[in-house]
Amino acid sequence: MLLKTQKIWMWIFGAMFVIPEILFFTTPSSVLSFMTNFSGSNIPSPIYFLVSPQFFVDHNFYVFFALAIEWIGVLGLLALSVKFKKKIFVILSGLIFVWVSLVFYVSYVLSTMNPIM
Repeated sequence: MLLKTQKIWMWIFGAMFVIPEILFFTTPSSVLSFMTNFSGSNIPSPIYFLVSPQFFVDHNFYVFFALAIEWIGVLGLLALSVKFKKKIFVILSGLIFVWVSLVFYVSYVLSTMNPIM
């Protein structure tokens, strides 16, 4: 049985992952872009109703900030799941942690690349 403060921390870490995921839709769009080998339909993100996609190309700090918040949220969920010995949640949050880390790394590498013209 979890204590009240433990449940609150689980909700905080869960919200740190879910809210940026809903706004930026990073995991489903990155999975589909890897599956379609960078050619195919893109999933429109709900944030594009507020700003244009070019905004994130020009200001990539916001994408890295959202990915960092997701990464911290999943890491917190992983740590709490390990502490409370929830095996299914450990496996699930571990897989999500690895995926968000991979997306963070790939987006960082792609943002630092300079095209040769």
